[in-house]
Amino acid sequence: MRRAALGSACALLVAAASCGGARPASITPPAGGAAGAATATPRASALGTPRWIVEEITDWVERAEAGVDRWLVGGRRVETRGADVVEAVEDKSDYEGATVAPPWSAAPDAPSRYVLWREREVFGAATWLGEVRPLGELPAPVQGSFDWLDGTGLVTEAGVFVVPPGGGAPRELDLPGFATGLAADARRALVLTVFGHARLTTDGGATFRDVSAELPEALLVEVRGEDLHVLLHSEESRLVDARGAIVSDRAPQGPARHRPPPDLDDHWPDDLGMTPLDAATSRGLRWLEGDVIAVAENGTVARVDLRTGRANARLVLPTPEQSCAPLRVKDAALLVCESDNRATVLDLASGGRVERTFDLPGAPSWDRFVVADGEALGFLGPCEGPAPGSPADVVASASPTNASNQRSPVFCVRAGPGAWVEHRLSLADASDVVAWIPRAEGAAVALVAIPGTFLHGAPRVTTRGPLRVVRVARNEPPLDITTYTSDSSVLLTRALHVTPDGTIEGWLPSAHGPSNLAAVTIDPEGHARQHPLPAQTVSVTTSGRFAIARTEANRLFETTNYGRTFRPVAPPPSGGSTEPLSCSEVGCQFGTFLRIGWNEGPDAPAEDTTPARQAPGYQRTIPDPPLVRLACRFAGPGEGKRIPESFGLGYTQAPIARMAPGRIGFTGGMLIPWSGTPQLATSADAEIAFVPLLDLAAPITRATVPLSRLGSSPFHPHEIRLGYVLDGAKVRAVATSGYGRCAAPLTDDAGLTMPIGGGCTEEPTVGVVLGSRALLVHGASIRRAVSTVELPRQTRDKTPGRPVSAGVLRELGSLHPPNGAHRYDLAAGLRGQSPVVIAVDAAGDAVLAPLDPDRGALGAETRLVSLEGLLAASDPRCAPAPDDARVVLPFDTAIGLAQGSLLGVTASGSAGLAVLRWSEARVCLEAVEIAVRDERHEPELGAYDPPGTVRKLVARFDGKGPGKGTLVVLGFGAEVRQPLTCEGIVR
Repeated sequence: MRRAALGSACALLVAAASCGGARPASITPPAGGAAGAATATPRASALGTPRWIVEEITDWVERAEAGVDRWLVGGRRVETRGADVVEAVEDKSDYEGATVAPPWSAAPDAPSRYVLWREREVFGAATWLGEVRPLGELPAPVQGSFDWLDGTGLVTEAGVFVVPPGGGAPRELDLPGFATGLAADARRALVLTVFGHARLTTDGGATFRDVSAELPEALLVEVRGEDLHVLLHSEESRLVDARGAIVSDRAPQGPARHRPPPDLDDHWPDDLGMTPLDAATSRGLRWLEGDVIAVAENGTVARVDLRTGRANARLVLPTPEQSCAPLRVKDAALLVCESDNRATVLDLASGGRVERTFDLPGAPSWDRFVVADGEALGFLGPCEGPAPGSPADVVASASPTNASNQRSPVFCVRAGPGAWVEHRLSLADASDVVAWIPRAEGAAVALVAIPGTFLHGAPRVTTRGPLRVVRVARNEPPLDITTYTSDSSVLLTRALHVTPDGTIEGWLPSAHGPSNLAAVTIDPEGHARQHPLPAQTVSVTTSGRFAIARTEANRLFETTNYGRTFRPVAPPPSGGSTEPLSCSEVGCQFGTFLRIGWNEGPDAPAEDTTPARQAPGYQRTIPDPPLVRLACRFAGPGEGKRIPESFGLGYTQAPIARMAPGRIGFTGGMLIPWSGTPQLATSADAEIAFVPLLDLAAPITRATVPLSRLGSSPFHPHEIRLGYVLDGAKVRAVATSGYGRCAAPLTDDAGLTMPIGGGCTEEPTVGVVLGSRALLVHGASIRRAVSTVELPRQTRDKTPGRPVSAGVLRELGSLHPPNGAHRYDLAAGLRGQSPVVIAVDAAGDAVLAPLDPDRGALGAETRLVSLEGLLAASDPRCAPAPDDARVVLPFDTAIGLAQGSLLGVTASGSAGLAVLRWSEARVCLEAVEIAVRDERHEPELGAYDPPGTVRKLVARFDGKGPGKGTLVVLGFGAEVRQPLTCEGIVR
């Protein structure tokens, strides 16, 4: 999901151009301008009636007349002008995506001019806010859209479809190996395939020609003006112009289609990951002429126009800062910042002049500054020199540098420009201070929370010159001030303030309050009173006197007086999230929406508080149903054995002590000694156990491998994922790396994986043995490599646990597939004596490409028969043929089990492995392994297999007639095997 503000001519885009190196305009007006000269103190301007604006965008659809932008926000259709929501639709469904048909294919009133989708369902609408009609259901969830020659293209894992704008159900687009594609008009379109080839049509799709040589390693296609703009892996680009010619001697012209037009006047940096309005609702300050000051987390400071969302000027700080926050005191608008070993106070009205710095070496990690909004600022620490050592925390018996609520016993208050006053507490109060509140003219109030329920004779209030100390009992009703806090320290806190008569108002930590906060008033005599929050409040988000409370029913209430009173406010439009993420005096952020402004004063108009329909909660994705199913039946009773109190994989001669388990593919497990720390002892051993691939006998092979094989700093791999290599009649495993770590030495020495020089390949990996070497295709969709490795000579006396060696993995070539190539699973093998690679999508559609064993290059794709036509190899129609490609295919859900054929046994849909013979005419199954769940032998059936267990079905079709199979269920200290007869394949 990309983050952006609104894309109108006056809206901000995160990706908008910055000021191109020129010094940004000042955030203050010139001398004699509005609100006085730069030396004058800016007064906060009113924000007007609160309003909702769009901030985090899922899909920008188009720009209509009068500067209206159409968006899909939080699954709902919305129209905006500038930063304001103009109109929204209370849709009955939450759509996942939306687009508009290409202009050449659709009339303005076409029934499906707008296409929306939710998972597999596709909908059409003639107008953006008009009636939505269902168009049909696709075989897999929609992943994206693109403009095509005659309509709107939709991409799924099970193929590519086109929605005709004139109405009707989506039709499948017959383009083998399609990864991504785009049309510039009704004649020109470019398709990039899964193996990196480029196909261009200039006659409306009647013919396609191969332009791979002219567009090498093309990654992405977009329309810029009238041209197809093709981005290459080399960071170069090519254009397909209106004549269909491929040119490289000019830059693309015009904006990219289906992207909001950039705002070239925006001064907000495009690499912050947040927008100006986002920053304003977390660290914002009301400014001049209806604008606000917005501060990003990295210290970027800008003046933002709330009408447009644009940063129209930036403040260049004199020194680099890591974090900043704006504030207003009685005589100035200031900016406080923190960087390494330094805290700084800057004057905003004078353009960022440094007013004061504080040294931070060795300072505890408590809050740095405290502000009483509109009155005074204080620094938690001494005015000069380093911070004092932390006194003992008598309540928690711990230092306040951890999560204690204790604060510094020294406080430095700003009395005016360049003038600061230091206050120190007595030793009796120093260990119990929980808050400081700065006051005008350098005065201060210290709030001391003494442990216990009563003060036991201690005076509630004492005054020592400009310092006033107020004492309360930490657990004196209604207070319940927590000893520790779950909140981290902040640069600036504005939780409390003091009224002219000495009353303290604001927010205190509370063990029984929502968000661990309570709205409290402490009168001049030191007696506390807690203000009630709205009924059933579950969270409170505060910023000084402003706060938003959310209830269990997702109703929202606001306060502008430190929680003394609350009033209901309107929920986000279109059922957006009601959980406030952050607040400032500018407004609050609620998921995909921002609320700008607050209802201040008794005359504020009432808001429509009718709750919007809430978006549905997250639901776990259901695995796709299998394309084909294996029909098996029990051929005899199961045989099992068990040893109690053993944590090894299956039955062992002696119990194996409990250790930290790990998973090895779906065919084995490991036990690693647990030390309680990430660092493992090099003297320890790993217990490895696995079942050989595609072995009907399913024996357990065990090995004890020293952890020193992993080097001087062994680690717990937790899970070792496997790649698969076809080696004649066998399939061999190779270890793949996970999270940058390689555990191949363990599995290589155990005899489970084929050694490739002691290293790992990238996941996923498929390959084939060709003579004395193996060819491996490995890597994800970003980069896919073809490598070779010389194999070690096989020895008959190979003992598990004995070190092995092999040649070094050598890369032959690499491919950077285009966007969309990740939708395909890969298989590798031989056709005759030539290596090949097959790509198959979730619908079973497959293409084959020859693999050059010397250069690692992939040739042109050839369409194969769909995997949906799978036959058992024992079927008479599967007699060997010269054009068969024999390959190994890892899969998740493509091949399942026939329902009801094995009572209590189901395919888990998590892993599988098949050996296939594939051609343009047929596809035949020789052998298969499928991860299963067996409710007869499992105490609990969850969503995932626990580590250290193996549950799979193995079947082979080696001769004529039905195939043979074995059901294998291996747990901790127990194993069950049951013979099967597999009749063949059913749909």
